[in-house]
Formats: sequence, C-alpha cells, structure tokens
Amino acid sequence: MSRFSVRHRLTALAGILTLCAYGLVSGLAPAAAAPRVAQLYVSEYTDNTVLKVATDGSGQATVPTVGLTRPTGLALDTEGNLYVSDTGNNRVVTVPADGSGQSTLPTTGLSRPIGLATEGEDGDDEGDDDLYVADSFNDRVVEVATNGSGGQTTVPTTGLVHPDGLALDAHDNLYIADFVNDRVVVVPVDGGPQLTVPTAGLSEPTGLAFDHAGNLYVADSGNDRVVKLPRGGGPQTTVPATGLNTPQGLAVDAYGNLFVADFGNDRVVEVPADGSGQTTVPIAGLSSPVGLAIPPSHPVSTRLTASAATVERHTSPASLRVKGLSATLTTADGAPLPGQTVRFTDATGARKLCAAVTNARGRARCDATLRTGSRARYDDLRHHGYRATYAGTAPYRPSSAAAHVRAARRT
Repeated sequence: MSRFSVRHRLTALAGILTLCAYGLVSGLAPAAAAPRVAQLYVSEYTDNTVLKVATDGSGQATVPTVGLTRPTGLALDTEGNLYVSDTGNNRVVTVPADGSGQSTLPTTGLSRPIGLATEGEDGDDEGDDDLYVADSFNDRVVEVATNGSGGQTTVPTTGLVHPDGLALDAHDNLYIADFVNDRVVVVPVDGGPQLTVPTAGLSEPTGLAFDHAGNLYVADSGNDRVVKLPRGGGPQTTVPATGLNTPQGLAVDAYGNLFVADFGNDRVVEVPADGSGQTTVPIAGLSSPVGLAIPPSHPVSTRLTASAATVERHTSPASLRVKGLSATLTTADGAPLPGQTVRFTDATGARKLCAAVTNARGRARCDATLRTGSRARYDDLRHHGYRATYAGTAPYRPSSAAAHVRAARRT
C-alpha cells in the first residue's frame, strides 16, 4: 500500500500513510537581488530527492543525499542544517549546512516518520535545537536532541492516529495535524494537557505552518484547500488558492507569502501576502512534492523618529486640532521603509489621533481633529506629547517613538 497515490485522493484508512541561504548544495545560482526571493526546500516523494530552489526561478539544485526512500517532512534549524523524514527507511537524516555529509539522526523504533519541527528559531539555542518527529505509524510524536546528547523522549499526547504535519508557535507550543482524526491538537510547552484547536470541517489535515503574525495555516488535504486560523482565535477562513489537489507541506517566508506543496498537481504554489493572486513556483521536473521548508528568518529591526507637532484649542465648535504629526520609519541602519502604516496616539497609546502610510523617504504625516475642546485633553497633549507606533509586518520588527506637542501660534 502507498500513502500517496499520485494524482489520486487519499481514500480508505487501509491505504493511509503506509509510506507514509545555508549552503547545503553547490551549484545553485544566486537568488535575484529582489528582496522578496526565498530559498525553498522541497521533498519529492516519488523521485526520492530533495530540491533547493529560488522561488523566483533563478536557481535550482538537488540537495546531496544518499539512499532516501519516500522522503516527506523537512525542517531547518538555526544553523542551517536540514532534516529529512526518510519515511520509507523509518529514519530521519541530517544534511549539515557545512556540506560535511549526510548522517542519520539517532532515534529508536520509528515507523513511517513524516512531519518535522525544530525548536530555537529565535536563534537563542546556539544550534542545540531539539527536533520533533511525527512517528506516524506509532501514533506518537517524539522529541530528539539534534546534538546527540539528550536521547529520545515521547511527547505526552492522547488519541493520535497517524500524526502528520508539525509546527511550533512563537512560544514553542507544539501543534500536530492528527490526520485520521480530522483535527489539529496543541501540546502546551508548559506541560498542560493536550487541547484540540477549534476548526470546522477538516478532512485529513497534513501540513502546518505559522506566519510571523502568529496565524496558523493548515493543509486540509481531504478538502483540497488550505485554511487559516487567526492568532488568538476568530473564525477560520479558506486561503484563496485554486485548483489544489491533496495539498501537503506548507511554508511561510519572512514576508508572509504562503507556499503550498500541491502534491496531486506536481507543483508548489505561492499565495502572496499582498493578495496579488496565486502563482506557481518555477521548478523544473517536479514530481509529487510533499515537504517544504524555508530557512528561519530573523525580523529586521526598525526605528521610528517622531517630530514635534502643534495643537490648537477651539471652543465653537469644541475641538482640538493637532497638526504636523510626523514620524520617519527606517531600518536600524537608516534605510527608509516606504508603504508602511504608522499610527499616532496620545502618549499612553490609548487614544487614537490618526494614521498614515510612509512615503518613499519613510515619512508618515497626518493631522487630527478631536471632537473635544476640553482643557484637560489640551493640557495632556501639551504636557505629555504624542506617540508614533509601527506595529511591524514581516520581516520588520515593531517600533515606536514619542514627540512633543506645543501650542500653535495664533495669527
């Protein structure tokens, strides 16, 4: 039996899951200079290979591996080492970033491993990331120390049947696609009990991925779609992707663009974060893609510099007019960031004044009219000033700045 029947939907339980820019390859042309090109790793289930491709089509190469049989899940650690679920051989292999040669990760008793996820994507673990493995035919998830010193432990879960995709949120809570049970569960990092993530109508979930905003994406393979679960709750939505056939692995780049291994169509599709429409990643000769991975990114630091504004108090009608609210948004090294929204509030951040989008020089500017002429509000602005805030959007970190508000000169 074969878990993946090429170009055919996964069907009866008897057929489910039976087989079930870090320098890992040489000869890959450099990615184009455009900042939104990602390096994407793709496992080819039927060709028994792993590819590394530039998402704009500017380069493609085969990752040097030996003896893979039905590779599925992929993961990268903070040092750029690649982990591959060698599903047909019941093992996980490591391809070091330094090109020193493939090795087998020390594990015990794996049976059809699929999904992988690594800890430490914030870079604080200095390469000693733990790896989580969906040990599918053993109906469990195991945790393995990638430095070889910590051995293997079983993650405390309940009722899993052929777990598939794995993902860790920003707090290292572990999310598991419970394939046969048509659900996603989460195992809290603090040791609390397993919880079921609220979803609607899932059928045979496979790949999982988080974006930098904390939204969870789920490959709903039995329904030929990908769904999005907002951070902090809220209604589930369907990602605007068309023509999917048994989607598998998912990955999100630093800019929030979503990549989907469209297994039954022998392609990887990109759903841009800006809503500009689905495209197919140009990959030559791709066959039955399952796993996807993108090197972990570190959000770029930003800096806001706010300038003094003025306030006028009017009594008829009662209002305050705040003029010249202005801030310049740059990266830490001074490069302007155009097209980003900056919000202006009172000093506490509780009362909104106005919002503006940065121009080509990174400057946002607006005026605000407050429907109050109270002396208290006027004095508060005069004494405490205002605050400019940038909430951050991948790959840029949030930032804020305060500035004075002075009384406008009367003419």
